[in-house]
Amino acid sequence: MANANSDISVHSAQDNARLQAQLAAGALIVDSGRRRPFYFDGRFLTADDLTADQNYIRARQSDLAQAVGAGVVRGLMVGLGTQAASNSPTLVIEPGIGITPAGELVNVDTRQTIQLGSLPQSAQLDVQLGVKVLPGAGAVNRTGLFVLALRPIEFSATPTTAYPTSLDGQRTVRDGDIIEATAITLIPYPDRSGVENASAKRARVAREVFFDRQQAGVLQEALPLAMLCLEGGALRWLDVYMVRREVGAESTLAAGLAQRPRALLEAWLQQHQDHLDDVDTTAMQAGFAAVRQFEALPPVGPMPASTLRFEQQLGQLTLLQSYFPPQVDCEFAFIPSDELAALVQESLVLPPIDLRAGDEDLDHLSILIVAPVTRQVLEAHKRTLQSVVTPVRSASAGLVAKRSPLESLIRIAQPPVLVRPTLPGVLAPDALALAWQNAIDAARAQLAGAAQGRGMFWYLRKRQLPYTAEVSSATLRLAGNAAAIDQEVNVRLRADGLLTRFNAITANIPTLARAETANLLASSRLAVSPTLADKRLATSDLLRRSTLSALSQRADERKEEGLGHDDVLDIARRFGDPRLGEGFDALVQAADETTRADLQTPELVQAVADSGVAPQLDLAIRALPVSEQAGFAVRLRDAATSADPAKQLARLAGLPGAPT
Repeated sequence: MANANSDISVHSAQDNARLQAQLAAGALIVDSGRRRPFYFDGRFLTADDLTADQNYIRARQSDLAQAVGAGVVRGLMVGLGTQAASNSPTLVIEPGIGITPAGELVNVDTRQTIQLGSLPQSAQLDVQLGVKVLPGAGAVNRTGLFVLALRPIEFSATPTTAYPTSLDGQRTVRDGDIIEATAITLIPYPDRSGVENASAKRARVAREVFFDRQQAGVLQEALPLAMLCLEGGALRWLDVYMVRREVGAESTLAAGLAQRPRALLEAWLQQHQDHLDDVDTTAMQAGFAAVRQFEALPPVGPMPASTLRFEQQLGQLTLLQSYFPPQVDCEFAFIPSDELAALVQESLVLPPIDLRAGDEDLDHLSILIVAPVTRQVLEAHKRTLQSVVTPVRSASAGLVAKRSPLESLIRIAQPPVLVRPTLPGVLAPDALALAWQNAIDAARAQLAGAAQGRGMFWYLRKRQLPYTAEVSSATLRLAGNAAAIDQEVNVRLRADGLLTRFNAITANIPTLARAETANLLASSRLAVSPTLADKRLATSDLLRRSTLSALSQRADERKEEGLGHDDVLDIARRFGDPRLGEGFDALVQAADETTRADLQTPELVQAVADSGVAPQLDLAIRALPVSEQAGFAVRLRDAATSADPAKQLARLAGLPGAPT
């Protein structure tokens, strides 16, 4: 044996001995499927030799095809025929080429219209081809899930005279050609559902295929094109992208610890869109929870725009969503329409969304709902809405865990809605909410008009990054008239009787530090409450006095050098937590009537403010279970009215070094 690509030639017994030694040592591996005839002049050729040559070439082609990947090369799209709504539905398969997982080519030359009742199942096809016997085959009224697939087959044809190979032989007739063909067949999909309707089956199978990545029912020698749900021969739904994959679907050349093929994710996104398209228009317009139609969602995809709405809650317009579970944190944003495709591509690498996950997992899930608009509209929104991002509340009325303490307090007590002063150039809360409602309604109407009443927003799973307080509590620079800001700060200082003290603190500090101080005290969360005149202080009064107390204490510590810019920024960071105040609101809600009244007295509020630990106390309260907040309210009152309130409050806040 010798050829141009071989390093070993066997011409003698010594050569054969060396070859056998290398085979025994495992240095050479013989591929039994790669044996081909070695032609030379004078050799007598037989039919077996030429057949072996063909088998070798076919095996090499199969290997190359498997390297490319199984899937559709082009075309082969499946659609509904004219009789789709009848008991004898028809399907249409477009021309195209594909590769089976075994590396065989399947080809459809012309557009095929087929009747489901006439399609054989894979086992019945084997019977028809003589591969095996299947008793009782041929039932037409099928029920269950099936995969519409293409299988490569071949048969012999063209009878040809076979001349004898011996002197006394006789002429015979044998088929002279082998014809390759593609069979359209149905492969039963394992249905472990029990009692499920067609829609529930579709949601379950989508989870199995995309989320759990199961491949039940897929044959190596068949190329799946679509999945069908049949009931008594009638077609309930046709889902193409449930099983259809483009060439390269099995590639895992992606960076990540848990690799999920890109083609699988893209197919899931397309399948999710098709599934939404099959939902009844009435349900789409009314809005529905995702868990009613799906068990899992891709990390990015369309969602019905009708699932977002504005309602009056807590005395003001609030944006609500009913699509995702109530534990999920959601935000809404307007984005440029020309950037939507890039955002979708980036979000595909994130983990999918398990709608059946536990409350703890869903509580750590964040979603951004986006509405694509033109850049001109986006610029207009930036001017009128002050921001193109806004939080979205859950529409679930019974959800308590995700309700802020302030919401719960107002729901129980229902006091008059506080109307806080606004600065020039800044919309009042009611006007801003109405502007948001008009903007979202306009975007929804435009999308619905372009999609025959089935307008879609998009959702994107957000990355979970460990942001620190230094990032989230950056000082907010207020826009508007500077003189109006100074006037508002003076109003707040006079309400607390601290205008003289504040002027003394800031008389000789740098200009930038004074500006940061005014910026801090002008925050809306430090506004004067309407009940201050009645000596019933609210959380905003507590936070404002705590901020002023912190500035005063820091100024006393820096008596010689004076209050610096870094000092003001440090205090702004401590009081810049976006959730600051929720703990005190929750405490007021949980306390009994007597304790609640004590917590709102000027003396107790001032004691907490002077302790210097108001932010830490608020954080400690937020970490408490709701059942323990009433007891904490009593302990807070007792600590604030003790002989040494600063030490007792520091201990209550859990600060290191505080007395126990």
